[in-house]
Amino acid sequence: MNRMFKRVLLVGALALVATSAQAQVGTLSNGPVTVILNATQTPTLTLTTSAASVTMASIGANVVTPFPTLNVTAAWNLTAGTTIRLIGWFLAPASALTSGANNIASARVVGRTGAAAFAPFTAGPLLGLGVAGGSLQLWSVNAAPLNGSATTNLDLALDYVGQPSPNAGTYTGTLNLRAIVQ
Repeated sequence: MNRMFKRVLLVGALALVATSAQAQVGTLSNGPVTVILNATQTPTLTLTTSAASVTMASIGANVVTPFPTLNVTAAWNLTAGTTIRLIGWFLAPASALTSGANNIASARVVGRTGAAAFAPFTAGPLLGLGVAGGSLQLWSVNAAPLNGSATTNLDLALDYVGQPSPNAGTYTGTLNLRAIVQ
């Protein structure tokens, strides 16, 4: 009888455990618990050129002498804006290029993109970029879509039409280029 009692007890205990386990099926946690996700993509605008330096063989008298063409690429990922403009300037317009005491003024340096006519670097600051008498807007492109890129050819030259060539020497100068979103 003792054995029988143990069996009954064991069957009863098993029944209790099974009922308790079945009662837990479908039980939900508190909640739902929410998690807020945040991610930031910082707006960017980058400008690159195909070369850091260009050299012409010889400056001609009474002609427009070109430098090798540069490719300029603007790449952007923006939150606003409709236009991207490329501005170029020389910090010292009276001496954009120098060779010792000899200077070539920014008015003799001309630039263009695409099929536009050459224009001298003689404007004042544009959109907060550049300097008085040494600046030029070179390019303008639509910023839509707000994530994109565009490449253009930048032609630069020295314009000595109607002028004698400058004094002999190796002239060096720095053209600053910057893109800006409007």
